[in-house]
Amino acid sequence: MAVYDLAFVFVGDKSESLIKWLRQECSFRKLKFLWINEPNAPEMLQKILSRKIKINFLVDNESNYYNPDDIYTKICYAAKDQGGRVVDDPDDARTYADKSVTHFDFVEAGLPVPYTVVVRNWQPDDFSLSSGQLKRLGKPFIIKPARGFGQHGVVKDASGDITQIAEARHFSRGDNFLLQEKIVPLVLGDVPAWFRVYYLFGEIIPCFWHPETGHYRHVTLREMNKYRLLPLARYVSEIARIVKMKFFSTEIAVSGQGKERRFVIIDYVNDQVELCVRPTKIAGPVPEVVHHVTETLAEQAWMHKVGKKPIIHRALWLAKAQTEDESI
Repeated sequence: MAVYDLAFVFVGDKSESLIKWLRQECSFRKLKFLWINEPNAPEMLQKILSRKIKINFLVDNESNYYNPDDIYTKICYAAKDQGGRVVDDPDDARTYADKSVTHFDFVEAGLPVPYTVVVRNWQPDDFSLSSGQLKRLGKPFIIKPARGFGQHGVVKDASGDITQIAEARHFSRGDNFLLQEKIVPLVLGDVPAWFRVYYLFGEIIPCFWHPETGHYRHVTLREMNKYRLLPLARYVSEIARIVKMKFFSTEIAVSGQGKERRFVIIDYVNDQVELCVRPTKIAGPVPEVVHHVTETLAEQAWMHKVGKKPIIHRALWLAKAQTEDESI
């Protein structure tokens, strides 16, 4: 039986920096690495099931847990059933990828979320909002599928019209839908106060993320202080406690002025984090952040291999200091 210390489930090109860096980090630690992708996934599943290979530590970035025929989901469960560790655990990921579940858990925990009306999949097409609900949602508001991802099926300018809501729900009729208050972020400096924050085995990595262009920029220490962004760390830590995941991202915006200023958790939990590094003129994650992710994943796989129990501390991982003074 061949044993792999770290397997990474990722559909992408072999020239991706992500794959190159994972191979390097595994090589440094003398870990046996396996990249599971679209061409080899059927073969890898059969080899796991027939016990020709064993995966000790698997990181998943592709599964669709709501599709019973999804091969990547089968690989994750096969690896887990074989005794391997899967990041994130498929049962936790399946539960908390559903925003209609996560929303109420966050409300109960006192986390700041947009005002939301959940429309269940069994409710009829002529579902309509009450005048009170419509007033609290405001116009326009957002319609999104509870199990959606990548902004697929999202309506960003809903008005409350019965026909519009029904048409939006037909994107995925078996899903629940969230009708959600639209959050307009502040502008901090020259960018919207909209953040995509990574949670990585206890580390919190905040990045500015532009909701229209998709551009990222790693938050600096000066910005954390100047714009009073420390609540990002508190809220992401609480999300991690609730969902029990070790690696995910979330979106948090800051809106309102003065006493009306508030942090709002927008897109609750993404267990499949965006990691494709692109040319600098194209939107995409910060290369230094992705490289750090690969280092951490390899280190966690190494600790799992040698039986060293990780001690998870909460830590902020900010942009590295530039040549000029970065003091606050």
